Amino acid sequence: MRPRSLGVGISDASQVGEARRLTGRLSSEAGFDETLAGQVAIVTTELANNLLRHAGGGELLVRRLNGPPDGLEVVALDRGPGIADVGRALEDGHSSRGTPGNGMGAVRRLASLFEVFTGSGGTAVLAQFWPGGPPDEMLHGAVNLAMHGETECGDAWLLESSAEATRLLVVDGLGHGPQAHEAARVVCNAVGPARANGPAAALEDAHLAARATRGAAAALVDVRKDCTGLRFAGVGNVTAVAAGPNGQSLVSMNGTLGQGIVKPREFSYRTGGGLLVMCSDGLATRWSLDAYPGLAARHPSLVAAVLYRDFWRKRDDVTVLAARLGC
Repeated sequence: MRPRSLGVGISDASQVGEARRLTGRLSSEAGFDETLAGQVAIVTTELANNLLRHAGGGELLVRRLNGPPDGLEVVALDRGPGIADVGRALEDGHSSRGTPGNGMGAVRRLASLFEVFTGSGGTAVLAQFWPGGPPDEMLHGAVNLAMHGETECGDAWLLESSAEATRLLVVDGLGHGPQAHEAARVVCNAVGPARANGPAAALEDAHLAARATRGAAAALVDVRKDCTGLRFAGVGNVTAVAAGPNGQSLVSMNGTLGQGIVKPREFSYRTGGGLLVMCSDGLATRWSLDAYPGLAARHPSLVAAVLYRDFWRKRDDVTVLAARLGC
């Protein structure tokens, strides 16, 4: 299982400090030195204040990034009017609100990776921090949040690589709370990294392992490193879409891992590059990247965050995993 996301709503100045304390704690847990931790604190403050100044509020999503060494990601989301001229907004000294105007320029300078997606529906700003550069793995991004009021998330995801393939999994434990979290954990552990047995056999293993839990839905993709396409198996209502030149929804079977008789089927797809998006049913199904011109070409973390912002049902845990197929 990969680390889950943590969200901080930003609607007044007191929550700026809350966000800074959260990223400070995660910086310490990631082993950041004093200089990098200070850069994270500055960026967190700038992004949170920008949400208040320019959009009337919004949300910061924060998550640890797996290394080694570990990194940290901060995404600022709002539903404001958008940025009319991103290039000018990044210039030192520019301000549309009579403030010093160094915020966005400082964020770009201090972050290891920085990207912006903006439009009439709002703005998403991505800042990542790596003490030694990002790991050599498939470019991806994820949002994984517990339902409001829950301390544990019943959804989980993983990304693991072998010599032949990169394996991506999204699992949705039945219901929410600690028992759903345990079901998701068991499925993740049973699936493991990509290996010769393939997605369908891996989900059969997970089905048996999940017998002692309340059960789960899951979608599993093995993306071949030789660029020959991907292999997919899914059980239940976790959605997987290969968005790109040969865009298509991947076919899952009915059922629940850990309950009844489940016989996963495996399907092969040729992708031709593009983006893979996988999501639990905490995300409404009516989304389409076609509604966001240019988003599919942005960092997958921005794709996952924008879809979360606009389509989270809010009455369940939610996971959105986006990955660049690269072939």
